[in-house]
Amino acid sequence: MVSFINLGPYSFVRVELLPLTPNGPYRLTVEHPAKTLVEYFETPIAAMSRQAEIERVLTNHSDAVTVTTR
Repeated sequence: MVSFINLGPYSFVRVELLPLTPNGPYRLTVEHPAKTLVEYFETPIAAMSRQAEIERVLTNHSDAVTVTTR
């Protein structure tokens, strides 16, 4: 799954969640203009919770909008 976090009119953060095997673990990659963050999780729920946490920090509010593509 690939999604994008809108940081402003000209800045996006790309977020990718991939299973490394059919049943996990899962790799969460966050590509920010300043750096790339890669984390590994046992479940997709844990990875998605971390994605939401990162999104809240980057957008500085809890009602952030994410555009998801498949």
